[in-house]
Amino acid sequence: MSPSRRTMPDELVGALRLVAPGTDLREAIENVIRAHNGALIVVSRPEKLENLGIISGGMKLGLDFAPMRLYELAKMDGAIVLSPNVSVIHYANVQLSPDPTLESHETGMRHLAGHRTAQQSGDLVIVVSERRRVVSLYQGDFGPLVLEDIGVVLSKANSAIATLEKFTRRLREEARALTVHEYDGAVTLREVVGAIGNFEYSVRIAEEVEAYVRELGSEGRLVEMQLEQAFHDVPEQYDALIRDYAAEGVDCGEVRTRLRNFSPEQLSEAEEITRALGYDSVGRTEDFFLKPRGYRQLERVPRLPRRVAESLIREFGSLKDLLEASEAELDEVEGVGQARARAIQRGLERQRSLETSGEVM
Repeated sequence: MSPSRRTMPDELVGALRLVAPGTDLREAIENVIRAHNGALIVVSRPEKLENLGIISGGMKLGLDFAPMRLYELAKMDGAIVLSPNVSVIHYANVQLSPDPTLESHETGMRHLAGHRTAQQSGDLVIVVSERRRVVSLYQGDFGPLVLEDIGVVLSKANSAIATLEKFTRRLREEARALTVHEYDGAVTLREVVGAIGNFEYSVRIAEEVEAYVRELGSEGRLVEMQLEQAFHDVPEQYDALIRDYAAEGVDCGEVRTRLRNFSPEQLSEAEEITRALGYDSVGRTEDFFLKPRGYRQLERVPRLPRRVAESLIREFGSLKDLLEASEAELDEVEGVGQARARAIQRGLERQRSLETSGEVM
């Protein structure tokens, strides 16, 4: 079974980049498929394969890689060995003899040899099925990762982008409501938990889209632009939300890690998110009020370095005290200065005016 694109290990991410549309290797693979041929391609150092006793026989070439060369060589039954950077064709028509004791659920001889070779060498093996016209990637212990048709991947990516845009619109609406309540001093734990759940869902959808972009290669530029537009400033706002509302003494990085590892079922449970934030036995979350520290609002002040925002939070402790601080008091904080103090004060006042009047920044 192919692994989830969102949680794909780095090894397979690298493999996908090598075979993404627009690369010479992908062009060669497409040529093989169009000709209804099969192929067994090992991307590794030949010396390593020789020392492991995996390869034997065949033709030693040492030729510069070219898509048409690989296509022609794939007409032979044996495996092709490419350099790790896919610049040289080292061998063609070689026999693969990996360790037969390595576990594999593959049934076809080509796929079985490819899977065991990947496991033994730790390197990338690409298998193109002659009859089914399917491309399978094996990288070390990972795989098979089956390459999907570009049209199918593009359709999935567009669908994910539409879902992401819907979630981020909802997030921005929630963020405006939360900001108004912050200014009124009436933020409940229930609101924060709901916002965090939607932020985490949005991050996961964005990661799915990023995976599709990697798989689409040169065909994914438009999707990548749409992702950048839909997901603009969301990660920063998510981080600021957690730093604003995590319980005192709770490490915000650990909160993000716990949330990232939540199952969809856990993420839909308010109690799970509440505990991740460091709040236990608080009773009804709609009756539990929180005091924002001010990170979310400072994040939106233009050109304000994070270290200065941290200094302001340490000095004033809450958004309420930060809003009530005079320009002179802001100026006294390390790293602020008179000009920046004026910019911070005006930025916070402008945000408050826009949010409470219902305008969108």
